[in-house]
Amino acid sequence: MDEVLTVIREFVSGEIGSLEFRDRLYADERFETFLRNDPNLRQPNYVGRSVYLFLLEQDYDDPGGVLSAQGALADFMQRNGIDHTKTRTYAALFNLILDAQPRWLLVDSKYVFEKIISAAEGRTGGELRSWLAEEFLRRFRYAEKPPEWIQSPAWPINQNGPLVFLGDLEIKNYFHDLAKAYLFHDPKSGTTETIIQVY
Repeated sequence: MDEVLTVIREFVSGEIGSLEFRDRLYADERFETFLRNDPNLRQPNYVGRSVYLFLLEQDYDDPGGVLSAQGALADFMQRNGIDHTKTRTYAALFNLILDAQPRWLLVDSKYVFEKIISAAEGRTGGELRSWLAEEFLRRFRYAEKPPEWIQSPAWPINQNGPLVFLGDLEIKNYFHDLAKAYLFHDPKSGTTETIIQVY
């Protein structure tokens, strides 16, 4: 089990990457045995009944999934009195993705990582944040003004990328509560998509 603990520590500390950790987790049944020994895990909690099963459900190509996996393992080690060091790198990347977005946008971190940050050409820190903020404005376009969502932002993205926001319409006397329809257009295919939010 020493090898399993070493891999867990190295992932949590940032010494090995998320994909290497994922591959080792999937391939080595000793991870399940090691993580099953968690007598101080109390219900209810965010990982459910098993840290191991929680780890299997995470997407290791998604900065949010990587951060969740790291948090679950760090909590596991803390609960069980296991010495470890936790890197801030995973949280810093996830927070940078959130911070760079305007308030009217909330793009999935996996999409941002794969489709936008992959073109960042080695930028890091404040330079990456500034570049990313400009990229959001360049890619998520609107005809006149950005949407004023009544719930969480839900900007549609299809195989051609983010759609263009054309405008919104308040829907009166139809739904029981306040409702708005948000109209988006795909300039490549000519199709439109409507998002309806009820508050």
